[in-house]
Amino acid sequence: MRKIEVICYEQQSQSIVFVFKKYKIPFHVELTMAENEKLLRYTGICPDSLANGLTDELNKIIDTRTKDLYVTSFAIEATLSDYLTNYTKELETKQVKVKKKKLIEEYESLIEPNVKFNKNLLFMIVIAAGVAVVGLFANNASLVIGAMLISPLLGPLSAFSFNTAVGKTDKMIKAFISGLLLLLAVIGTGALLTVIAVQFADLPLTNEILSRTEISPVFLAVAVALGFAGGIAMSTNIPGILVGVAIAAALVPPATVAGIGVALWNFDIFSNALTLTAANIIGLVLGMMIVFFIGGVTPRKFYEKEKAQKHMIITITVFIGLSILLGFLLLKPQS
Repeated sequence: MRKIEVICYEQQSQSIVFVFKKYKIPFHVELTMAENEKLLRYTGICPDSLANGLTDELNKIIDTRTKDLYVTSFAIEATLSDYLTNYTKELETKQVKVKKKKLIEEYESLIEPNVKFNKNLLFMIVIAAGVAVVGLFANNASLVIGAMLISPLLGPLSAFSFNTAVGKTDKMIKAFISGLLLLLAVIGTGALLTVIAVQFADLPLTNEILSRTEISPVFLAVAVALGFAGGIAMSTNIPGILVGVAIAAALVPPATVAGIGVALWNFDIFSNALTLTAANIIGLVLGMMIVFFIGGVTPRKFYEKEKAQKHMIITITVFIGLSILLGFLLLKPQS
């Protein structure tokens, strides 16, 4: 169940009441004041399956740019109401076709920690890169997989894709910068550890390293598919899929190999590994953005939707262009 609270002007009350009655939601109203202006507070309780549709319709009535007006939706642990219990069962029995989409706020609570660059993400990515270096030179697939599991790179990519969908340019830029810095940290860590290690031992180019220098257009297609999976996981209640996506996307190992290529002054290793990393990143972001676009993940307000849609279309077009360009690069003959 969710509790929905609306603060509105008196002249909007009829529209608010109509929406609550339309969804058959029990509600009550009380008079309140804000800076000597009379306002009304409507409070209702509704089943989870109806919350998104109800909130969207209320947002179309309320202009939340006004300081005193807002719509609040939050989960409640328990509600003692036979009416609501029976109503929920009725909805399930009739299999009412309700779009069970996540609220924008639910996405934001999941995405927000990954928007800004912070020392914890940096600490995690350096550890992941360190583990990857050991696993790559030891030719140990288990260690390489472990590096994928502790990598936070998927977070900024998801944040970039989501904030593009809702037209939040500032957060989109912050997520882009965060992801770029984390990627550079991986390459830098791989290069630094290799430079140190090469002073004490001859480092072999193992199969785990060489496999991250093999590039093909198929990898780009797979990355797009993984992006679809990541977007679907975020849009449902099974975010555990993201763990599998993080492993399959394998962003850390090729980026680490790019760093190894820098340390060994081997341009072929560096360029091929970096191209593979770019293919994975572009594919993931493109896949997630397409899922958000098709799924209608947009701002609620009419004055924000047009801007967000243009933003999304431009970004998807750019990434498709990058994918085509990268596809040609992946088709080049390998020496």
